[in-house]
Amino acid sequence: MPFEHRKRFVDSFTVLLLFAATPLFSSAFTLKMGLLKVGVPQPWEKSKKNLNYVRQAGVRQFISTYNRVKDLKGDELLWGDEIEYGIFVLDEQNKKIRLSLRAKEIMDELNEKEAASSETMEGCNWVPEYGAWMVEATPSRPYTGYTNDLLRVERNMRLRRRRILTVLHENEIAPTVAAFPRLGAMGDDGTVPPTPVGGDRTMSDYIGDGIINPHPRFGTLTANIRQRRGEKVNIRVPLFRDVNTPEYKDLEASHGGVDGCCGSD
Repeated sequence: MPFEHRKRFVDSFTVLLLFAATPLFSSAFTLKMGLLKVGVPQPWEKSKKNLNYVRQAGVRQFISTYNRVKDLKGDELLWGDEIEYGIFVLDEQNKKIRLSLRAKEIMDELNEKEAASSETMEGCNWVPEYGAWMVEATPSRPYTGYTNDLLRVERNMRLRRRRILTVLHENEIAPTVAAFPRLGAMGDDGTVPPTPVGGDRTMSDYIGDGIINPHPRFGTLTANIRQRRGEKVNIRVPLFRDVNTPEYKDLEASHGGVDGCCGSD
């Protein structure tokens, strides 16, 4: 019996399951997850004269969008998830872990493979993140309000994990972490390939501009934050005053004094 006839005898939930299991209908799903366009961001000094326009245009767009959708009822629920992978290089000989700055290369290769298999129902979308060692991944199409989509979440996460492992070098790993614990503590020896500390973007004493994703948004964002503040971001925190902290190994315990440090009395 043709599918067009059979579908009259099954409920809508079964129809959803049939669609989810049949690649023939995958071309209908065109909505992609994640959005990051490549443009030419303005430096801070040039963008200042446009700030009022951006604010006013943002308000107008918000009001326009609100008026357009305020009366919508029964709109389809679409949602998703995102996972951040850190790409690290294991140096077993020297017992070190370094950042692998291959995120763009990995992302481009994965997206090429996704495009080649776009006829499949379940896929992945790979997008840039701030660090040149970071890859962000989402499902290629959003989840919906059907209970069956709850089963897709873990399945798609597993799919993303399997696919990213296929493009890693033998000495690379990709844990799902958003930060590298030793970032800024390894000098010029913290990345593969090596990158010198500092640069025009960050002017950092701890990291180099080379660890920023080459997408123009991220480097401009870093420089603009510093230029807007008029100074570098101060990330230093007070040392814990304890005999096990090298800087305070000879410190005598104070009694009743309060000096603002979390390790004091």
